Amino acid sequence: MQVAYLFSGQGAERAGMGAEFYQHNLQFKQAFDQASQILELDLPQLCFTADSRLQTTEYAQPALVALNWALYQASQAQLPPANALLGLSLGEYGALLAGGQLTLNDGLMLVKARGHLMAQACQQQAGEMVVVLKASAAQIEAACVAGQQQGAVMVANYNSPQQVVLGGTTAGIAAAVAYLRAQGVKRILPLPVSGAFHTPLMQSAATAFTPYLAQCCFSAGELPVWSNTTCTPFTAATLATTLAQQMVQPTHFAACIKVLVQQGVDTFIEFGPAPVLARLVKQTAPHAQVYQVADPESLTNTVTELEVAHGITR
Repeated sequence: MQVAYLFSGQGAERAGMGAEFYQHNLQFKQAFDQASQILELDLPQLCFTADSRLQTTEYAQPALVALNWALYQASQAQLPPANALLGLSLGEYGALLAGGQLTLNDGLMLVKARGHLMAQACQQQAGEMVVVLKASAAQIEAACVAGQQQGAVMVANYNSPQQVVLGGTTAGIAAAVAYLRAQGVKRILPLPVSGAFHTPLMQSAATAFTPYLAQCCFSAGELPVWSNTTCTPFTAATLATTLAQQMVQPTHFAACIKVLVQQGVDTFIEFGPAPVLARLVKQTAPHAQVYQVADPESLTNTVTELEVAHGITR
């Protein structure tokens, strides 16, 4: 068995995430409280209550990375060790913390700055994102061409063979969506985000983020973390450049999953408040075994299922 750990990206956050673990798991509580202190942010207040700030980019990003880190810390003693780590977009920071490429202080400092700068960029340049389901590559390409007659539009996320996300200006997205609907594509869903992430509309944020990256010391790490941007493992020498590029270039989560499967990974365990990545993995690699850790119950279920499937005990 070859295992990859997955870390959720923005959009997976929800009110109450982590509350049960915080009450019942000391390792989770200690990790979450430590993150609160580093971020100078009351994470239990933000995550466990109906706090509207959690729906904003500036607060959702540090909260989600802190949650994923705490889930990882709380679960390690009971799970098989990973051979590779992968996150979707923001989730890459959780993966880099787990892999040792980033210290907790540096990682949380980066995501706090990233969320703030991306929120600013959204105010300066309005944008939208839509999920497109079950459209062909030719339809997506033609939709982007049609949309670009009215504004900016491009693929922001290649999530699975069945799902891509388009990002762009309001006019560009509207024209692209109109084209797809005319072609018979029925499932097109707006994303509740404030801007067009992973497109050139985020260039001001990426430029402003570069000095923060320059302050960090990146290491080779203990486990390979796969980049959505390059579809190769991060390296200490190129990590800063790649993380800046990630903000303005499309993510290739599906391609990373395919490469990992080709290299022998057959089991994926997602850390995050919802099985978002687990679904994308099943769409990309139907024969893979997929599990999730979001709360104590899902951890127990994952451990039990792994023991049954592979005879694993820790």
